[in-house]
Amino acid sequence: MVFARLFMGVLIVVGGGGSVISVVVPIVVALLILYGIVMGHRLAWQWGRLLGLLGGVLLTFVAVVTLSNSADRPGLLIVGVLLLLQGIPLFPMFFALGTEGARAHFRLTCPQCGHAKPRGGNFLFTKAVCKKCGASWT
Repeated sequence: MVFARLFMGVLIVVGGGGSVISVVVPIVVALLILYGIVMGHRLAWQWGRLLGLLGGVLLTFVAVVTLSNSADRPGLLIVGVLLLLQGIPLFPMFFALGTEGARAHFRLTCPQCGHAKPRGGNFLFTKAVCKKCGASWT
C-alpha cells in the first residue's frame, strides 16, 4: 500500500497534476497505519480495516469507471490500471485484519470471557472494553 502510494505520488508530481500536499498526506497516512499495524496498536487495526474496505471499494469503482472511458484515450488506461492495482490489494487487508490471529496480535480478545469484538475504552483505543462481559484491558 505504501509503495503504491509512493509510486502514484511520483507520477502525480512528475506529471504536474497535483500539489505536493495532495501527494504527501496519503503517503504519511499509509505510513502511520503501517507502523501502527506492525506495532499492534488497536487504533491502526481499526483504521486499517475501515480504510481498507472503503479504499478498496472506492479505488476499484473509480478504476472501473476510468477503464470504461479509456477507449479513445490510452493515458486513462494506464491510470485505470494503476488505480486497480491500488484498490484490489486492500480487500485482502480488510479480511486479514479480521482473522483470529490478527485479533490476538492487536489484543482484541477479552482475557476473561474470550469474546473477540471489544469496543474502545477511550478515544485512542489504547483501552478495550468487552461488549459481552464488560471487562476492560490495555
